[in-house]
Amino acid sequence: MRRHSASRTVDAASFPNRNGLSLLEIIISVAIFMASLAAIMEGLQIGRRSELSARLQSEAVLRCETVMGEILSGVKEASSAQGNPFDDDETGNWEWTAEVTEAGTVGLLQVTVLVEHRPGGEEPNAAFTLVRFMRDPQLFLDAALQESE
Repeated sequence: MRRHSASRTVDAASFPNRNGLSLLEIIISVAIFMASLAAIMEGLQIGRRSELSARLQSEAVLRCETVMGEILSGVKEASSAQGNPFDDDETGNWEWTAEVTEAGTVGLLQVTVLVEHRPGGEEPNAAFTLVRFMRDPQLFLDAALQESE
């Protein structure tokens, strides 16, 4: 009978059929998996926030162009107004402001429209400003009155 000495070194040949994984290997693989999952989730969250921001910004542009078109066509009066809600906004988060000033030339007005999305009355998280010039509609009314006299 052979006796094994305590000073003998263990080599790879003494464990020829190693089955399974060690605890250290499992812990390392789980840590790598969790870090990858956290990075993927953060990327998805950033994508969701970007999508919401782009959607709100696009809607602000469309709403601003609508208000400007209504002012230029005469549907809305060409006068300054602040904090006006939109009729089609069920949540009440969208509001528009118009500023009409003299443009420095007789008969020309500068129209500035600002549309903001204010969820719950907080700071706006989407806004768009549009500036256009238009002829003063009062000049046309005055000219028509003079011709009728």
